[in-house]
Amino acid sequence: MDPVAIISIVIGIIGAAIGAYFGFRQSKKGERDTNEIVELRKDFESLRKDVKGIAVYIDGLPDIKEKKRRDLLSSGLEAMKDYKYDKAIGWFRECLGDQEKPSEKVALLILIGNCFLSTRKLNEAEENYKEAEAIARETNDKEGLSVVLGNMGIVYQIKGELDTALEHHQLALEIDRQIDNRDGEASDLGNMGLVYMIKGELDKALEHHQLSLEKYRETGNRKGEADDLGNMGIVYDKKGEIDKALEHHQQALKIHREIGDRKGEASALGNMGLVYQAKGEPDKALEHQQQVLKMHREIGDREGEASALNNMGLVYQAKGEPDKELEYYQQALKIFEEIGAAEGIRITRENINKLKSAQSPGDKQS
Repeated sequence: MDPVAIISIVIGIIGAAIGAYFGFRQSKKGERDTNEIVELRKDFESLRKDVKGIAVYIDGLPDIKEKKRRDLLSSGLEAMKDYKYDKAIGWFRECLGDQEKPSEKVALLILIGNCFLSTRKLNEAEENYKEAEAIARETNDKEGLSVVLGNMGIVYQIKGELDTALEHHQLALEIDRQIDNRDGEASDLGNMGLVYMIKGELDKALEHHQLSLEKYRETGNRKGEADDLGNMGIVYDKKGEIDKALEHHQQALKIHREIGDRKGEASALGNMGLVYQAKGEPDKALEHQQQVLKMHREIGDREGEASALNNMGLVYQAKGEPDKELEYYQQALKIFEEIGAAEGIRITRENINKLKSAQSPGDKQS
């Protein structure tokens, strides 16, 4: 039996004086529960801000009544912040039980899928998303369904199944329009823009990012606005319109600074560094990447730190300094391996192998 229930029985027997004392204890317990719920909501809000592209479905998870399950959920979110995705998956799976609402199960399965997606374990991510999709369809949970379809679109995008990715983002978009979820609609349009960019359909990519940008401006979502401006900058860079690219990254940087989004600020500075590199200004590029590196270290974003180190290696490649190039790649690889960032490990190893191949004399045969 629950200890609280036992105390309640005792109180009923031995009278009002102890009842008053227990009421005080219950009040304190209620305060603790409320504080825990508030902290969980903050954690979820932080997760929503930190994760770019991958959607989070909260449902009623922060309001879970059972303290044990709240603790499991909190531990999982903390593990995600520290890039300990395997541990997070364990906590979230333990939090899954027989008594939660179907929508809570959808939300937890999406969190598990997001952890797998973050480590590029795409089949495992897809498996959890599909389970969430089945429950959401069965219970007519449209918000959960739109989120899971959008995230599945990202899985297919990474797998290179671009038409399937577009199909899922389109389905998510239709649902978000039905339920008047304008931020979700903006996210779907932005994800479609990213797929079109990968497909090389740059005008369609710009069109979708512009529509997404307008939606974010309508809802007052300034972070979404800044992210779309940054994505448009990347498209303009790919189109060879370097000045427009730089202009959009500068606009994004201004908004990120105004709203205090330091990760977004670092991202904008990094994108500007890449543009300066494309313009043939490696010193300016290096200056921006150094700022990015400093910011990621200050906020404890190890993945961002490793990405900045990788980008600095690319700048030294452009400057023709292979020893420094290799030094920065190796620093980046060490961090990526420590946090288990599979995609970062793959890209950095590719950079190192290309450098070593360029340095090795080819086989000469007479």
